[in-house]
Amino acid sequence: MISVCALLVLGLKASDAVTVDYFEFGAGYYQSYGPSGEYLFDYEGNEMFHVDLESKSVVWTLPGLEKYTSFDPQGALQNINVAKYNLDLYIKSRNSTAATSIPPLITLYSAKPVVLGEPNILICCVNNIFPPVMNTTWFKNGQKNSDGFSETSFLPAKDYSFGRLHYLAFLPNEHDIYTCEVEHWGLDRPTRRVWQHEAPTPVSEAYQNVICALGLAVGIIGIIAGVMLIIKGMKQSAAQGRSQR
Repeated sequence: MISVCALLVLGLKASDAVTVDYFEFGAGYYQSYGPSGEYLFDYEGNEMFHVDLESKSVVWTLPGLEKYTSFDPQGALQNINVAKYNLDLYIKSRNSTAATSIPPLITLYSAKPVVLGEPNILICCVNNIFPPVMNTTWFKNGQKNSDGFSETSFLPAKDYSFGRLHYLAFLPNEHDIYTCEVEHWGLDRPTRRVWQHEAPTPVSEAYQNVICALGLAVGIIGIIAGVMLIIKGMKQSAAQGRSQR
């Protein structure tokens, strides 16, 4: 896989000294499998836009950003073609082997605290992806779900791995079970993460009785201790009165 990264934006502060204010960079890669590739721009860990290599068009991820700036997709296509050319030359000139596949890390959670009957979004977060080739499938109650989901591009990380977020809009209730299944070369078999609404566990009557008994015992001990301190104080006062006579 050949990858390219470029563009560090510098900002000027009031002192006119040149410092790094923020990072904005374009990242692209091409790999022989598929064949496939990707080209995107990132700002502070958030995708700004990516180029759809099939339709040869720009897909803006941050809504409204296209009103203030523009990007010619031909620049991305040229970079991908250069990466493809370099990769082909590298493979022909060297006795290379395939890169080691790394098992991805998968977590599944809701976008906001769950309230039954209120729309929410499940997020299947996949990190530590390498190479960036994977399949993700959503299931609802064991049946494949084909509606209401979306996903980000492969987002580059500092360690040259990738991350990807998968979203599923859902209406939570007490009975539905949702599953995010990930297939990747680094996994021996498809890996699943399951989400199901967990109602608060009711406190048993026996547990309540134990808590009440402990509270009563602590209260009684406190009363006894208080009485003993009062009696002790009275005795000390009496003894001091006798000694003063």
